[in-house]
Amino acid sequence: MPDLSVNFAGIKSPNPFWLASAPPTNSGYQVMKAFDAGWGGAVWKTLGVPVVNVSSRYGGVNYRDKRLIGFNNIELISDRPLADNLREIEEVKKRFPAHAVIASLMVQSRQEWHDIVRASQDAGADGLELNFGCPHGMCERGMGSAVGQEPRILQMITEWVMEVATVPV
Repeated sequence: MPDLSVNFAGIKSPNPFWLASAPPTNSGYQVMKAFDAGWGGAVWKTLGVPVVNVSSRYGGVNYRDKRLIGFNNIELISDRPLADNLREIEEVKKRFPAHAVIASLMVQSRQEWHDIVRASQDAGADGLELNFGCPHGMCERGMGSAVGQEPRILQMITEWVMEVATVPV
């Protein structure tokens, strides 16, 4: 069988097929099932401060004298406790040490960034994704895409992370 292993920024995995940060990477069970199925890496569903998902997820719009109703995608970051996610990252890395696990992170203050970066690294994350692109749900808190659109803030947060990061960012 051909060797599909990759080394991306110093992060190694058995193949280039990784799951993105999304609902399928919201638990250790899901990530391990994906690795059992052949996926080479996963970016864990974004971790941060506790979030309460909102309801309703219905949206409506008037169009040509008609009312259209549909679903909104307003799922936020992981609504599971940070401690549970970190424990599961550690479990996944113990069971699948050759597979890549990236922690996707989104918090506000310098201290929160330092704390979550250290905790993610301690849990065994191979790298860090700074979530500066989430387009919904967290912009009103000055996070996600609100940061990605402000180069000075993006630079400041990246510098905060680099003060403590020991894995690729």
